[in-house]
Amino acid sequence: MEKISTSASAQTAPSSEESEDGGSEHPKTEDEGPAPQRDIEVSAGDMRGLGSALAAAYGKLMHNGLQRAREYYTSTPPVSCTNAKWQELGRNARLGTQMCCPSAAAFFEGLEAGLGWDVYEALVDFEVYTIELQRRAEERRKAKGKSSSSSSSSSSSSSSSKESSGSSDASDSELDGGTLASMGTPAPGKDEEQAAKALPNGRCTGFALGGVDGQIGVVAQTADLPPLLYGYGDFDTVLCLKTPQAGTLVYDSDGRLCPIGMNSSGLGISVFNLHLSQTTGFEQPALTVQTVLWELLLAQHTLASGTDWLKNVKVPLMCGSALLLADATGSVTVELNSGGPPAISELHCGTPTVRANHPLQDSCKPSFGGSERAGRESERRQAALTRRLVAWCAKAPERANGASAPSSGEDALAVLRSSKKVRNLSTLACVACDLRQRRLHVEFRERQPATEAEVMKIAKELALPAKRVAKALAAGSVQCKTGRRRMTTGKPARHFTRWARHAFTLGV
Repeated sequence: MEKISTSASAQTAPSSEESEDGGSEHPKTEDEGPAPQRDIEVSAGDMRGLGSALAAAYGKLMHNGLQRAREYYTSTPPVSCTNAKWQELGRNARLGTQMCCPSAAAFFEGLEAGLGWDVYEALVDFEVYTIELQRRAEERRKAKGKSSSSSSSSSSSSSSSKESSGSSDASDSELDGGTLASMGTPAPGKDEEQAAKALPNGRCTGFALGGVDGQIGVVAQTADLPPLLYGYGDFDTVLCLKTPQAGTLVYDSDGRLCPIGMNSSGLGISVFNLHLSQTTGFEQPALTVQTVLWELLLAQHTLASGTDWLKNVKVPLMCGSALLLADATGSVTVELNSGGPPAISELHCGTPTVRANHPLQDSCKPSFGGSERAGRESERRQAALTRRLVAWCAKAPERANGASAPSSGEDALAVLRSSKKVRNLSTLACVACDLRQRRLHVEFRERQPATEAEVMKIAKELALPAKRVAKALAAGSVQCKTGRRRMTTGKPARHFTRWARHAFTLGV
């Protein structure tokens, strides 16, 4: 018998009202009722039953997230991926999974039976995004060929509604209500929805740590995703999946089945986009990034068995991506590409493994498909996080426990949030796996509606055009704790942001 619960594993930690965010208070609006729970727990006797149970509890969010992606990639000009291509990717993903991922295959079989639609079409998120990145790269090449005098600007932006928007350090940083005047925003667009169509690149940054006293294991990252494409984080959820033998606890954004989290064997996983030029996996049975993640977690791999499994996978990977893996024995980074076997770093024991969205392994560096600007920005974020980790470790003598490295989920979140380059405007959540305590710590970016009266009031107080204020609010640039119910529309709107901290426990 499957068990479904929507709050059984949640333990709410200090909320956004106790976070570091600033901003003035606004009066509460009328009670709108509680926002949906941030977690779902399901249990069953086996993997197939687990998938069926999750379909019942999570299927609507999965369907809505897939439709959001389909509408963007297959309908918004210029079209990146046709429906026929999407279906082909799904078919090849199914074949690859069935060939070498028994736990994930059984889980997906149960999901599909409960959903009533092809679940593998929801398991090609990274792959479809790679097709979009390829389209952008081709536009950059064409722009460079047309005019050498404008190659610099052409390589970093595009006239299409889908191209990523460049942003300075200032526009990447969050602001409280009192510093809006100094943000230096560009001239506003026609309305919030038009402004939101500029799709920023995902820019995740994270670290993993293991091998400290043979006990401590931490994996942490920012989930930096295009807000428009992922419902502005409104539907981000923590999933707790249990069988009588073991469990898995993961964060998932917008119902996309792209897990960041841990299993009962003590393995923690985080995942990063890595744009590599090889895509031979698109035309044959192959493993998608999401399938790899689910197999590592559901099969209850450890770091040792998981890396061994990756080395012996018999089918290609569909596209590039990167992982951070850790348990109590140490940590590694893994780079997946369709042009060869996974590239696995040396084992780090007692020192953090840090990464962002550029290749670190020699075998992957020649095929990096991102722009020079994207590569530089990724390197800067990785360097910024490394500096924060060094600074954190340098203050060890000042701590009561004398810890020389971030040894808990709360420590890991503190390091991520300490840099505005690491936690920036495209960050929908910060996620940290505390592998010793079996706790998943998440800081969710939450939106609170801003009223027309508040737009006018801010504009008047700061002597700014109302349109400029409205655009800043639509971009989520202004932090303010209003006490209002968080938004759950998944649609563009003027809003204030806050960070809400939660912790969830894997009780298996």
